Amino acid sequence: MAISLFSCKSEDKAIRQICKEIHENYPMATLQDIYKTCYQDFFGAEHLMNDTAMARKYIHMELEQCRDTDLTLMPKLEPTGFRHRFTRVNLRCVVDGTLKEEELLYMFISAAGKDNAFSDDWYSEWLKIESIALEVNPEWEDLDLQNELHEAAEGNYAVRHSDEFRDNYNPHYRIVRSY
Repeated sequence: MAISLFSCKSEDKAIRQICKEIHENYPMATLQDIYKTCYQDFFGAEHLMNDTAMARKYIHMELEQCRDTDLTLMPKLEPTGFRHRFTRVNLRCVVDGTLKEEELLYMFISAAGKDNAFSDDWYSEWLKIESIALEVNPEWEDLDLQNELHEAAEGNYAVRHSDEFRDNYNPHYRIVRSY
């Protein structure tokens, strides 16, 4: 029982830390962006992977679209959620030659299309994350958005970044497994 209690306190601390980091690094982020990163950490990228040929085409198309976009508003590599099971790889890594397009595609495909879910209870996990997030930043409270996120969590659905996040940070990345 003591191990379980320690684990819960450690998890709460990690959730609190990721919420603080997002609030500090992305002041325009909303609760929706907390949901997004924690969802990515919980499920990985399988919600994006149906067809490897389509993934290749989509990455190539997005690279072409973002070549004239400021990709420096987000780090090259950023862990997801509070467990850091996956990493966001900014497409800037391909644009600047750090990675080849095929390398990123391979890393993405290797991380996606598998049963990556941390457990089978995303809804309960989200409610806990949301509660701690609102303690960290009460300004994230938005009952309409919270209801939408509860509905998404009940169905294990992904969400997009908030408009505020997309407009201010130009998120262009792929999720790969953290090693």
